[in-house]
Amino acid sequence: MQANAKEAPPARTTQRTERVIIRPLSGIIYLYPSLIAALVCGTVVTAGDVTAASPGVTGLLFMLVFFFNLSIVAFDYTRLASITIVLSLVIVGLLSALFPQVGDVIQTALDQPLFMNATFYWVWSAGLTVIFLLTLIRTRFDYWEVKNNELLHHHGFLGDVERWPAPNMRISKEIKDILEYALARSGRLVLVPQGESRAIVIDNVPRINKVEADIQTLLGALRVADGD
Repeated sequence: MQANAKEAPPARTTQRTERVIIRPLSGIIYLYPSLIAALVCGTVVTAGDVTAASPGVTGLLFMLVFFFNLSIVAFDYTRLASITIVLSLVIVGLLSALFPQVGDVIQTALDQPLFMNATFYWVWSAGLTVIFLLTLIRTRFDYWEVKNNELLHHHGFLGDVERWPAPNMRISKEIKDILEYALARSGRLVLVPQGESRAIVIDNVPRINKVEADIQTLLGALRVADGD
């Protein structure tokens, strides 16, 4: 009786790690800061308080957020690139302090108002929300699963499935874009099933560290089970 009681916790631990679901996201998900900016600007313009004192300031702020957000989708902000950008901003700040003309040019550029009414922001908010919801629904029909000694790729509305052996599968993760990781804790997962010459690359995996750790735990449990 006492021996059985001691063996119960390992059984529950194995059951918790017998299935890992991987639902990669679309790159559009990184535009959610623009959605937040549109909601905030729409609320401010609808209220009419801030724009009365500073006409067009909400449009300028929204466009700055939007274009910076697009750069995250378009480019990889590696560690080196991020350090370079920070240093560039520091240099520009120093130049503005040392040479007032530089600061005047920057101030003139930022003082240009962009006028957008509340309808613009609410339409943007509604459109982005619909797109985000559709991409999340898509992940219910196109996802990866590690289960029962198999790697499975579920795709299509009819439930098509591709299978690979999971034992001895090599796994690695890559976090190349710091900002994408900051926005969604996402990264790239590379899987190489035994006997396959080509790697399976899954981009935009949210919570990449947890997913990779769960798969490693599962593969370790499978090796122990095979050894027994």
